[in-house]
Amino acid sequence: MSAGQAWILRRRSFAEAPPAYAGLDPLLARVLYARKIEDPADVAAFLDGAPDQANPFALTDMPRAVARLLWAVHAGEDIVVYGDYDTDGVTATALVLGALQGLGARARAYIPDRFAEAYGLNVAALSALREEGADLVVTVDCGIRSVEEAAHAAAIGLDLIITDHHSVPAALPQALAVIDPKRPDCPYPFQELAGVGLAYRLAQALYAAWNATLPPGAPPAEATQFLDLVALGTVGDIVLLGGENRALVRAGLEALRTTARPGLRALIEASGIAAERLDAQDIAFRLGPRLNAAGRLHNANIALDLLTATDATEGRLLAARLSEINRERQTLLEAQVAAASATLAAEEGDVGDRTLLFVAREDLNEGIVGLIASRLAEQYYRPTLVMRANGEGVRGSARSIEGFHVTEALEACRQSLTRFGGHAMAAGFSLDPENLGTFRAEIEAVAEEALRDSPLLARRIDVDAIVPLSALTLDGVRALAALEPCGEGNPPPALATQGLRILESRAVGQTGAHLRLVVSDGTATLTAIAFRQGPLAEVYPPSSVADAVYTPALNEYNGQVSVQLIVQTLRPAEGARQ
Repeated sequence: MSAGQAWILRRRSFAEAPPAYAGLDPLLARVLYARKIEDPADVAAFLDGAPDQANPFALTDMPRAVARLLWAVHAGEDIVVYGDYDTDGVTATALVLGALQGLGARARAYIPDRFAEAYGLNVAALSALREEGADLVVTVDCGIRSVEEAAHAAAIGLDLIITDHHSVPAALPQALAVIDPKRPDCPYPFQELAGVGLAYRLAQALYAAWNATLPPGAPPAEATQFLDLVALGTVGDIVLLGGENRALVRAGLEALRTTARPGLRALIEASGIAAERLDAQDIAFRLGPRLNAAGRLHNANIALDLLTATDATEGRLLAARLSEINRERQTLLEAQVAAASATLAAEEGDVGDRTLLFVAREDLNEGIVGLIASRLAEQYYRPTLVMRANGEGVRGSARSIEGFHVTEALEACRQSLTRFGGHAMAAGFSLDPENLGTFRAEIEAVAEEALRDSPLLARRIDVDAIVPLSALTLDGVRALAALEPCGEGNPPPALATQGLRILESRAVGQTGAHLRLVVSDGTATLTAIAFRQGPLAEVYPPSSVADAVYTPALNEYNGQVSVQLIVQTLRPAEGARQ
């Protein structure tokens, strides 16, 4: 059983276009109006792209971190950039490493192994780095909850600068600098930077301080050279694509289309992307998964090596390797989603009647438990925790739904956990095997209290406008590109058409996972594709009638361009519903 749905029209369409939309395509104007972007200044800023004018020194502890880094650069100290193994962490590592090396620093990277070390700082790694001669460690995308590890670093004479964007605990680690826009005492106006966005702010501040010391006429150090990495990591981490993130990703996409990094150019080609048309969806569904796959199944250093490669041949070899690992990840994911689903089905009661889904199996690959949780949360629309559990330990990932802050839920169960951290919608955690039963009871009680009989358990489908298919002209669909970059907080346009006659319906793909349709509403006939909805071919056979919510897209085939619907969801048309 999948989740119930509530289709919500964001706003009734205007009878007459507001003056702010003069000259805009009608389809674009309707979406902007639905999202309450109608003030002339807001419309201009949204469509033209507000410039990035942030002051990185407004981040608490940034001046202290920059001063310490400049000292380390001038003194020739050994600096280690300590990262994370996902796309956000790897791009942030590559960014800070490149920024330091660009100033001539003795800098190297360290990314923990997911399987041997797990997420974040660990005492053994810090000790080893100190023994190898490290003087200063700078974290990216991790460290905000590493109180014990920070104390250990201080005890062994290792200076520590923490940059992280995750939720802040009650007690901060005692490091030389702790930079996190979510700190309660941080006056920085934007809290939703990704780890790589925060790394970019560090590079901006560092380069500004460096440039202030240069003699007249000397070429300045430019942080903008790293914007391609910022776009990759920000979209890959599914953070809010509004405010500063929108400005950064917009500029980063331009940089990514013409990137000079040999590894990235090779990865774009290997992913089948036309570089000049690369958009946020290409990052989300093609580039990001390939970079993530390395850390999920093997070692994230493969992805880091690609981002820092200086040779085209090396870049192509690494891109091919990442594509191969990603195919391996896709095959494994399908099998393990089926196994996790079987575990849920074997338990008493209907899966859809639960407020939280909990899966613990010994045979799951801990590198993809987050992806399994995402699939199940998407299917059932419930907060979902998936973990690999054996005699050595339990490591898992959580994915949530709107309105249920999963990291705060884990905070309520912290006595049963050895470590945890994350955001409102996603988190990672670990615990001892003997605490698994207690933890399950605690987290289920938290979810039950928050969600039982709550309207939050019905998936909300926000619709920008109800339109006939004839409204989807080539020019109109092209105009919707002005909404980019689309992602969290600024989703792709969601249009609805009612009373669609299904002319053709069949499952496609190697395993029949997707649904291909030909639909008509009497005003036009278009093709449609519904990803991961192949089984619905039996629900919506030819001659049936349905309502659909979709994103219109342009499909190019044999030199011909046509409009295609990317279907988000279907329901029986009015009169056909039971």
